[in-house]
Formats: sequence, structure tokens, C-alpha cells
Amino acid sequence: MRAPITPQFLIWPAACFSFPMISRTRQLIWTTHPPSPARLRREGYHVCRYPTLRDRILACRTAGTRRSGLENPASAILDLFRRKERVAVLDVGCDARQDLPLVYAYLVEPAFRCGCRLLIGADQEGGALEVDGGETEAPWGHPWSRERLGHLLAVGRDPVEVPWPEPVPRWRRWFARLFPRADGDEAGGPLDPEQMAAVNAGDGVVQIIAPAGSGKTTVLIRRVRELQRRGSAPESILCMSFNRDAAVEIGQRLERAGLKGVHVRSFHAMGLALLREEGHLRDQLGEMADEELEDLVAAVFATAEGVRTPGLTEARNLISSFKLARMVTPAEARASCDPDDPAARLPADLYAAYEATLEGAGRLDFDDLIARSVRLLQQDRAVRRRWQARFERVLVDEYQDIEPAQALLVGLLAAPQDSLFCVGDEDQCIYAWRRATVRRIIELDQVYPGLERHALVRNYRCGRRIVAASRRLIRHNQVRFRKPLHAGAAQDGWIAAAACRDRSAGAALVAWLISDATGDEVAVLARTARLLTEVRAACARLGVDPGRVEMATMHASKGREWDRVIIFGADEGQAPHGASLREREIEAERRLFYVALTRAKRRLEIVCTSGKESRFLKEAGIGISNIK
Repeated sequence: MRAPITPQFLIWPAACFSFPMISRTRQLIWTTHPPSPARLRREGYHVCRYPTLRDRILACRTAGTRRSGLENPASAILDLFRRKERVAVLDVGCDARQDLPLVYAYLVEPAFRCGCRLLIGADQEGGALEVDGGETEAPWGHPWSRERLGHLLAVGRDPVEVPWPEPVPRWRRWFARLFPRADGDEAGGPLDPEQMAAVNAGDGVVQIIAPAGSGKTTVLIRRVRELQRRGSAPESILCMSFNRDAAVEIGQRLERAGLKGVHVRSFHAMGLALLREEGHLRDQLGEMADEELEDLVAAVFATAEGVRTPGLTEARNLISSFKLARMVTPAEARASCDPDDPAARLPADLYAAYEATLEGAGRLDFDDLIARSVRLLQQDRAVRRRWQARFERVLVDEYQDIEPAQALLVGLLAAPQDSLFCVGDEDQCIYAWRRATVRRIIELDQVYPGLERHALVRNYRCGRRIVAASRRLIRHNQVRFRKPLHAGAAQDGWIAAAACRDRSAGAALVAWLISDATGDEVAVLARTARLLTEVRAACARLGVDPGRVEMATMHASKGREWDRVIIFGADEGQAPHGASLREREIEAERRLFYVALTRAKRRLEIVCTSGKESRFLKEAGIGISNIK
């Protein structure tokens, strides 16, 4: 069992101003024979009854994805523990399915982070919660809340003095915001107040909303330094990222900052390490060859009359969906099919045949690195405890990009301590086909109701005009946090948009624009690879070397930046894409265009077709010049 972490929780948004600290006595008391309410009040407790609190808790769980601001839906309940040093909750039920997850997430965990003395009067002894076993909790595949509750009751049993910010007059908080003081250290330059508040956040679950260009990686690196300052050993800190390149960058920046020994891995690398150490790897690792998969699909669908045979990409997506979204075995997939509909069983049959082929070849594919790691942690308590004990702190970059299985892997590794630092931006969630969803980042407070949320508010990458245009655009989305977004760069930046008579003329204009480009600071972005092919063809006709610039789809541009960006094909039917319009996914297309705009640091040029101009240009307030 890991040692408890001294909480430094709920620091004021202007945390860098060193407001005075006092102390509180933290203790978790769980009893089936609580004192009378009158006696508890005489001893200084604020007394509540769980049935009443439960109604308020359930009301918090209907917040949905349309948020008027960054406030946690449970803030009114959490505020009880901020204001009161002693709280008693009586008549607590211990139903494993209905009560224990709520009791842990809304009462015990927030009280622990706030340094409260919490007394729970329950109908079941607390010691029983620490015994192995219990009812499996979906989607975690084991008694997730029960184990975390038992952990906190064990480490919080004895009274401990913990620091707590002294109540600060409103005028002083206002003054601190009005005259912000940047702070920094040897790891780099100064941080703005929002960045410092994020770095200095508490020890529980912390969510950082990090818009484009807001310095999220810098904040993550500084957070690692702060965790080490609080006493965490480097080897007990795990940083995870969506892709390998980002993980490499984080590792290099940690090393340059003198923060050695921290584990930095992509999700797949984490799964590989876990399976290898636990002896669950096979001899080979890699994807099934295209020809082999095509033969498998043909064999499975050969007997089905009138059923369309899926293409190669669709077949891979079907199999990945079983592994990483539904997270089921082939047997479970088949059992869930309608027995009266043979056609509905075909995808599950393909999945079963695919898995049997891999097993026969002694091979795992890359999805298995995540799926099998999650299943192993869910099903083997000894393995789960071993890996949870290894990492005291877990930090995750680009949280908006992760899929269901990766979210489970994060939650499994971070438990039972739940010292989790998630960095992401719902406005940059653009990988829906890889099972990423904007809902996962907005509703993280439904998984971790006691989380502390901070927003970075300044885009230091883009010129001021580019920031203003991107801000106007993304505010048209409804499924997002309403949050401020300011320009942090000194330069104004430059935006120009031109409408040509047709796409061929537009491609020729792009070729002319890049004809004098040098170096690697210019990029041409488009919604699809087909549009980029049109630009290359125009360059060939006009004798322009396409190698002068980078060319990338908008999706592939994520995580990149250039001094100058040229967006080609900003037309209705392209951006937003026609298929997305039919599927009513206009907000996803708007997020993608927002990502494209914010790749440009100083100069942004947009080429569209006259009469077909994308609605996004008007929404962003970008004027268009017609070229005849």
C-alpha cells in the first residue's frame, strides 16, 4: 500500500501569490455506531444525512456536454468540505452498485483532499471494504470504487495535520488577478498566473484545459518538478502520451530540465512493458498483412448472400472497435449478436477468425497491447496492485485524443491513489474515427467528481489576429466549455483569404504562393489527401517544386506549427466535408478547422472557390477577396 500524499488542494486560482496557509486535521472515521447528531454538533461537526445528500449528488450527474463554464457540477457539494473542517454524514448505505461509488467520489475523496475530519455513519463496517473481492463495477471490470474507498479509509484512519489556505479577503484576490505576477524557475521562463495555478494544483485528479498554443507541455514539465518537490520519487511518476513522437518530446524536455528517472511512455509502449513483464507477450508483434486480412474477410463473408463485404479499412476498424471500444472477447461479441439475424453475426465472426489467425501465428497486433493490458489489470488483482504500487503519480497529455480502452488503462494505473493530471482541450478533439470523443474530456467530472479544473487562457503561438479569428470560430460550437481565450504573442499576425473561380485555379494560386518559399516554415493544409494531390499536380504544371513546403491533411497537422500556413479547399463540401454534413457532425468539422487555423504562428492564407466559400470563414470573421 502506497503512503498517503500530503494534500495541497484547492489552491486559489492566483496560487502563485503565496496566500497565507493554516492547518487542518484530516481524518476519516467510518463507524456503524455514530454519536447522536446533537453530540456531533457539540463537537463541532456539520451534520448531514446521506439520503438528502444523495439526491443532490444524483442531480449533479445530469450536467451533460453543454457547459456554460468550467465550474464542476458538484461544486456546491464539494464546497461543504472546503468550508467545514468537520463533517458528519449519517445513514450511509453501502450498496456496492448504487451507494459506494457515490460515497467515495462525492464524500470521502473530496473530504480527504480538503483535509477534513469526516465521520461516516454507515450500515456496514469499514473494515469489510478493505477485504479482497466485491461486486464488479462497469466499465472497470473489478470493484474499482470499493478498492479506492478501502485505500483511503486505511491511509486516512489516523489524524494528520495538513496545510490549508487561509480564507483570503475578496479584495486581495481581486488585486492579485488585476496585477498578476509571473513566476518561473530554472526549468524555463516565467509562467502566467493560470499556468502557475495548474502547476500548483492539488494532489487528486486535476484536469487542465489547454487550448492551442497555451504551453501545455511546459505546464506538464513544471508539474513533474512540483511533484518531485512534494516528495515523489522520479521513478514513481508516469507520463503518458497519445503518440510516440509526443512521448519522445516530453522525455527530452524532462531531461533538459534536469528531471531524470521519470517514466515517459506512449500508451502502446506502456502496454508493451506491462505485458512483457507479466509474461503475456507472444513471439511476434505487428499488424496482419493486407493480403492476409483480405482473404480472411472474403472467407467470412463468402457465405452471406446480399451482404456487402467490408473493405480493408472498414474491416480493421470493426476489429479495433471490438477490442478498444466494446472491449469484448470474440465469444462475448458473438453472444451479444441477435441469433435470428445471421448477417448481424458476421462482424463478430470476422473478429473470431482474426483472433484465431493471430493466435495460430503466435502474434499480437498493436491494439492488443492496450486491450490485453486492460483485461489483465481488470482480472488479476495481484497484477493490478503491483502496477498501481509502482506509479504514485500519473500524468496524461492530449487526453482529448484517447479512446475507451486507453481511458480505462489510465484509470486502472492511477488507482487507488488517484493522483492524476490530465491535459487536453475539447476544442481540439478531432479523431472521432479512432473512438476519441469530446464527451470524454467534458464529462471527466462525472468519472472523478472531486476533480480540480484549471484552464490555460493564452495562445502564445499565434498572432493576435489569428487568435481572434479562431476564437470567433470555435465559439459557434455548443458541446464545449465556455472559456476565455486571449492572445499571448506580441505580433498581430496576418490573415488573407482569396476566392478563385474554381478549384483548379485555386490550386494554381497555392502553387504560385509557395513558389518562393524556403526552409521548413511553410505548410499547405487541406481537409483531404485528394485536395493535396490537386496542389501537387498544379505545382508540376507550373514548374514549382512541391518539396519547398510541407503538405498535410488537417488531421495530420495536429500537434504541429509553422510560421506560415496556406489552407486550400476551404469550401462547403470540403471544410466542412460533405459526409460530415450528412451525418450532422458539423461541430467536429469546426474543431478540425480550428486546429488548422491555429497551426499558423504569423501568416495565414486561405484559398477557397467563389460561390462555395466555407461557412467557417464567415463564422471566424475572415474577409474574402475574389480573384478573377
